[in-house]
Amino acid sequence: MGKKNDQLLGCVFDMWLAGQETTSNTLAWMILYLMTNSEIQSKLHQELDKQIGSDRLITLDDKMDLNYLNAIIAETQRYCNLIPNNIPHRLTEDFEFHGFHLEANTMVISQIGAVLTNEKIFPEATKFKPERFIDENGKFQTKPELIPFGVGKRACLGEGLARLELYLFAANLFNHFKIATIPSNPPNMTPIIGGTKMPEPFLAHIKKRF
Repeated sequence: MGKKNDQLLGCVFDMWLAGQETTSNTLAWMILYLMTNSEIQSKLHQELDKQIGSDRLITLDDKMDLNYLNAIIAETQRYCNLIPNNIPHRLTEDFEFHGFHLEANTMVISQIGAVLTNEKIFPEATKFKPERFIDENGKFQTKPELIPFGVGKRACLGEGLARLELYLFAANLFNHFKIATIPSNPPNMTPIIGGTKMPEPFLAHIKKRF
């Protein structure tokens, strides 16, 4: 294709993967988790009824009042482990790490999934448990080990935007609707592995709440 076209293709791929596929797939996993954990969805609806109480548009001004929703978003990002392997990095100089000598130009890929499923950090890591992000006062409390966007100076540039998008989509979706599984056609929870981990297409029963 030529060097310029290769660079253009790379930029388009980055924009597609980072700007659309990640957010949409995270939201799809959230819907799946709340469909299959009806008690968690009911608890979310209770919070929405208490703090919002109508079908009005939920905005960023409401974010601090929706602690359980924020916990669900954080737990979804942890549990779905959307991109287990971070973007490859290249060492610019020799580096010593815990007794290992790494030479310049070595490719390094951080294993995000190893952190998000670490039982010492996230007890009962194989369970979808939003309460792990709720403190003793019932407030949302994140953890520094929650790193779905990577770490350091090369972390995802769209992290802030993605978090706001997930919040606004999820808040308004679940405020308006109750989403349940179809007993005769339950969802397949086995992920499709590609650029990201995405769920198999699924059917749902959607009921308006207002």
